[in-house]
Amino acid sequence: TTMSVSIVVQRFRQCKLLLNEEQWVAVGDGENSTSCGLLAYISFGSSTTQSQVETAAQTLLNLPVLTTGLWGDSSSTQSILSLATTSTSSCSLVIVPQANLISKVKGKTIQYHGQIDKVSGEQLYDYFCSHVQGILLESQCEVRSEELPEWYIKRKKYLEQQKSKKSHSPSTPPEELFRDNLKYSEWDDRGIPTKDSEGNSLTKSALKKLTKMYEAHKKKHSKWKEEEQRRCDDVDGSEQTTSSSMVTEAPPSEQWDGSLDESFCHYVKGSFGKRQGLEFSSDMGPFVHSFNV
Repeated sequence: TTMSVSIVVQRFRQCKLLLNEEQWVAVGDGENSTSCGLLAYISFGSSTTQSQVETAAQTLLNLPVLTTGLWGDSSSTQSILSLATTSTSSCSLVIVPQANLISKVKGKTIQYHGQIDKVSGEQLYDYFCSHVQGILLESQCEVRSEELPEWYIKRKKYLEQQKSKKSHSPSTPPEELFRDNLKYSEWDDRGIPTKDSEGNSLTKSALKKLTKMYEAHKKKHSKWKEEEQRRCDDVDGSEQTTSSSMVTEAPPSEQWDGSLDESFCHYVKGSFGKRQGLEFSSDMGPFVHSFNV
């Protein structure tokens, strides 16, 4: 079976992570029994979608595997979100990219064919971390009866609008309609996919559905081009039209440092594609849980 998102979590009292190969960041308190944190290793399969990444973020934050006491001492298990929303404990969350979680042993070798490519993997990792931070921020503001930061509201609205455009605007060239490397690996000369991300040929029914979508979009695109041409003819010169129709507003930049309070949840995002270093202490084993989304 193909893994989409693979996550391994470990409980800790204290954790120290190397960032950007030069800076060590410490979270938690090894001497404090009320200090509790979760270290999460994450990897993405070649067919992972943003929707699956969002589900993985929700699952991680609601996973009831943490305890402020010792395992087996009758203290109840809690999730990062439930710990963060109480004032009786200090909680931390450390995310570490770990591509090799998705691998397969064959004979005396390890194969990594199911992994996503590095560029797409980094994009999904950033998306995953932003989604996790967004859930934490919304919970923080709800518990404290505070308003969400304006930048976050605008950014979330922008991303939701972009997501709703998955059907593509009429301006999208038909040959670019299905150019999604997370879903497909080969296309015909029209840009219609012929193989999925794993290299498997699409079924006849899937091809028929995609072809129907392609033809419908092609008609919309032709109509859009005609309207654009008429608009250009009505304007003296096309420069003004180009500048007004081609500009795409960028989403507000992320400002987590000034928004997500470490006293609510001390969050650390591990560096992607860098040499990794880790130290941590834990006294509430069993330490590890793993799951796939």
